[in-house]
Amino acid sequence: MYGDGVTVWRDKSNWACQLRFVHSDGRVSKHQRRRATRQEAISAIDDLFGTLKEKEKNILRPSLEELLPDFVAYKQATVRPNTAADYKHQLELWVIPKIGHMTPDEVEPKDVLGLMTELKNEGKAIATVNTVRMRLSALMSYAVMVGKAQSNPCAHVRGFRSDGGKLVREPWSLLEVTRALRAARGTQMELFMMLATLLGSRRGELLALRWGDVDFERAELQINKTRSYRRLIDDQGNLYNGHIESDPKTFSGFRRLPLAPPILVALMNERSSREKLEQSVSDSDHLLRGVQGGKLSNTTLDRHWNKFCDDNSLRRIRIHDIRHTAIVQALEAGARLEEASQGAGHSSTEITKRIYARYVPALAHGFASALAERLMEDETASQGVFVGGGVDVEN
Repeated sequence: MYGDGVTVWRDKSNWACQLRFVHSDGRVSKHQRRRATRQEAISAIDDLFGTLKEKEKNILRPSLEELLPDFVAYKQATVRPNTAADYKHQLELWVIPKIGHMTPDEVEPKDVLGLMTELKNEGKAIATVNTVRMRLSALMSYAVMVGKAQSNPCAHVRGFRSDGGKLVREPWSLLEVTRALRAARGTQMELFMMLATLLGSRRGELLALRWGDVDFERAELQINKTRSYRRLIDDQGNLYNGHIESDPKTFSGFRRLPLAPPILVALMNERSSREKLEQSVSDSDHLLRGVQGGKLSNTTLDRHWNKFCDDNSLRRIRIHDIRHTAIVQALEAGARLEEASQGAGHSSTEITKRIYARYVPALAHGFASALAERLMEDETASQGVFVGGGVDVEN
């Protein structure tokens, strides 16, 4: 019961009790208690033994806050650098201040639900609350993996139901996008507008494009990188923000897209413009550049975009909504769902359909027309012909 042993002896008018305790790190410590009676001395050692065991338990079972550095190091080795930084940032911001003092085996489903409810009551968006739950779940799964917890309490708590909201903000109409393309001609926004509206690519994909990705002979452009402004972790474990270029998020993000003549003209004009300024153009140079010829930052692009919309009396939409505009216009023009999905770099047609079906009624019209034609074929042959939803009955 006492580790390696306990010794009790009579010491003059008192009783002495000594405990030899072996710690988890191999250290051995000796502790004595003296009391008037033998039983009191043994009881004092009992209390001391319990205190020492509790301290050892806390050493073996670190708190969530103490476990976090090891978890972040594990994530840095298994996920993208910016993803690991997001885990660290969100856990330090939302989880550690509230339940970071608890050990993993102390956290129960009610604690997870309480944390989520508290964040919601503080006015945090449902998406944020559910993200925090997922981050905590990842931390608890790590605790289970390294033997610091028996189970993951987050597995018993479902995410809050979203209160809805549009998946896509209202994209530009055909008239609006046509006006925007005309307004961009001959300006510094021309190449960006051509690439964004005629390719429907993501902002990060456009910013990562280099001249080496353009095949003028085949009139094709290869998308194989994306650039983003993300949280990162430095060598000292501190968070900072920076630009990174990485592979697309999914395999379907790698794709080759045909270049329409207007894009080719815009590319040639851009190349000619740089040559007139005596700026060399190499395969490693980015297609879109900043004012001084360097990388075009997200902040600068946003500023140019907002000014372009305001100067030309265009309804201001997010840059990402140009992508939505392009995909909606392609579907309305008759592009098949599979074609739109592949061109957009979606991992499945289900994603394309879920996001864009409500913006393209024509996707459902073909279904209704084909069904009516098929099921009413015999009816029309015997009774008449469907015309605009009615039947022209022969006499």
